[in-house]
Amino acid sequence: MRSSGLAAAALLALGGLGAAAHAAEPAPLDCLGPVQHESPAPGSAEWKQRDADNMACARQRIDDFAQQPASLFTPGKTPALDAYRNPASHADKRFRYTEASTPSASGKPIAVEIYRPCSAGTCRGMPAGLKAFEPPYPAVVIVHGGYSSKRLHRSAAQVLAEAGYMTIALETTAPMGTHGPDAQSVVDWVLATPSAPLAGGAFPHGKELDARMVGIAGHSQGGSTASLIGQTDKRIGAIVSWDNLTALKTGWVDKIGMDPPADVAIRTPALGIGADYYFKVIPTTEAPEPAKTNTQGGRGRGAEPHPKDLGYQELKGAGVDTMLVALRAGTHLDFSLFGGPASRYGESVINYYTLAWFDRYLKGAHDPALAADAFRRLTAQTFDDSADRHNISQGLYDKAAAGDSVMKGNRPYLVGGTPVRDRLSFYFTSRCAITKPGSTVRVGSEDMRAVGCR
Repeated sequence: MRSSGLAAAALLALGGLGAAAHAAEPAPLDCLGPVQHESPAPGSAEWKQRDADNMACARQRIDDFAQQPASLFTPGKTPALDAYRNPASHADKRFRYTEASTPSASGKPIAVEIYRPCSAGTCRGMPAGLKAFEPPYPAVVIVHGGYSSKRLHRSAAQVLAEAGYMTIALETTAPMGTHGPDAQSVVDWVLATPSAPLAGGAFPHGKELDARMVGIAGHSQGGSTASLIGQTDKRIGAIVSWDNLTALKTGWVDKIGMDPPADVAIRTPALGIGADYYFKVIPTTEAPEPAKTNTQGGRGRGAEPHPKDLGYQELKGAGVDTMLVALRAGTHLDFSLFGGPASRYGESVINYYTLAWFDRYLKGAHDPALAADAFRRLTAQTFDDSADRHNISQGLYDKAAAGDSVMKGNRPYLVGGTPVRDRLSFYFTSRCAITKPGSTVRVGSEDMRAVGCR
């Protein structure tokens, strides 16, 4: 039985809605706090209750959509895009925004969205908590997944831009099989110089780029693309792979239009973020780890039981900094909202670790104070608001607060002040093997939920 104090705390944390506004409603499932049964036996009543709670938590974000005003979305259709992340609504207020294209290796245009930080005098009405940054900027290239779109990663792109990164999100030239070559074409375009231009023309913001600090992030097939190109292109300094960090030497199976070279060297720090579920939220009847088979070649997705940590283990074995964060109740769609099941807090946790990783290994490579702060965030046992301040995505909805503007009623999901272990999967293990800035001391944990990263 949950205490009334936990229920009240959950109501306050779920987007800032007051408990009084829901006094007549039953207490919501507490997906913020500890699980009901920490270590139940598989098949027991406690196991089944914990599993049912986890499945409910994995559907909450899409369930919460029913609260949102119908005027913001196409009637009768589950949203594939977050209405609150339309870049036109925030350009020159929270970040600067342009669109462009560059030829791929096949000659077809690759469309990109470019998000740049605000610099002094370029943005008006910047919200409190955000700040301007002066160029040159570090850059992050974002690669979407198969049958997906660059628009579905606007949350991560905007968060990074508001934190001082120039972010380039690309649209592949075909739904499948072109992620690798197209992403490499965009990286080459971004890093081309006047003395070595590409046939497709110059990157329009090249003068604002700090070529010493370029990272890559991607989801699903884009995650495999980031895992590969981030290691083979020596100009890239950090990798974030969303579901999931893919092993290059352990049964590579992804069809992205390129394969790992036989002599691939593991050299680039890489973060993998995974999830409890793939596209469907289905019961877990027995402990999924250790996995009995390896049907996914180290990828973190697919319904079959398979190890999700092979990419992490590959980097750790090479002595390269790496982490694997498994989201409690997360799904494959927490990273790329097609409209299917997703958890309330997955996106917030994803953005927290993504930003901290790039701050540690891109900006932090030239800013010791930021590297130290990012290391603190990566190893913290309680989330701070470093990512929350950038979160304007769909959350719960407060009609009373909306007034004359439906947009003002949104209450984004926040994780600041939440224990890290309460947002980590109890089915799949989160792990870390990273060095303290300015030293060779490695912080390591093979179970962050149990003991933290220390």
